[in-house]
Amino acid sequence: MEIGHRFERRFVLSRDDIVTFATEIGDTNPMHHDESYATATRFGGLIASGAHPVALLVALCGAQAKEGFPGVGLEFNFRLIAAVKPDTELLLRWEVVAVEPKPKLKGRILSLRGTALDGEGRQLVAADAKILMSDAL
Repeated sequence: MEIGHRFERRFVLSRDDIVTFATEIGDTNPMHHDESYATATRFGGLIASGAHPVALLVALCGAQAKEGFPGVGLEFNFRLIAAVKPDTELLLRWEVVAVEPKPKLKGRILSLRGTALDGEGRQLVAADAKILMSDAL
């Protein structure tokens, strides 16, 4: 991967996806489980746990590591900008913004900038990451 390389994936999170994910990670906030409670909030209905789009972004980054191109995440920072509602189309994207050779680690540290956008192009999550790409993992 070189500067400018991008990788992305699209998702649509259903109501059931949101409830199941929040339940499985132990996020008991009623905005992720209770339709009547969530409807009375400023969001007007259920929203995904902030951990949900974050987990999808981390997984997309990890999916780039594969045989012949091994990598491991070192650092992730996220800013939650807007709520993810059920049936929102998400476009998750990472772009390589810097590459630093690390001979001691027998690899390179890639700096990435990430985002989660809704179907209308509004940013829901902003992210930065550093990953180590090395044959010596």
